[in-house]
Amino acid sequence: MKRKLTASILAGVTAVLAAPALALTGAGTAHAASTINTSSDAFGVTVQINSTGSEGLCFYSAEPWFGWQTVKPLPVYKVPFHLQANQSHNLWFPGVQTGTTWKAKVECPVGGTDYFNPIY
Repeated sequence: MKRKLTASILAGVTAVLAAPALALTGAGTAHAASTINTSSDAFGVTVQINSTGSEGLCFYSAEPWFGWQTVKPLPVYKVPFHLQANQSHNLWFPGVQTGTTWKAKVECPVGGTDYFNPIY
């Protein structure tokens, strides 16, 4: 009887501990919680980050992937910005548009990480 009670309690504790992990994993297809738009002018490139569920202290990173003609553009890593839910935030980087395809990502505590391949 003692052995059955211990096994029963252990099974209950395991189920309680596993429930939050299952709740966080979710079911179905993941949806992006942010989008980006890029534009450039003679002085630099503007990256507009739009929240479609992301919020909090977020970070933008971008590495040149391919497409530059002469000098490889410099990457940016973990540029911090604060994103309000369902709002937009603009980041500006000095330089000229080179037609480079970038591996970009937006990381937010709410909304997770989204990956993009903008050309600028």
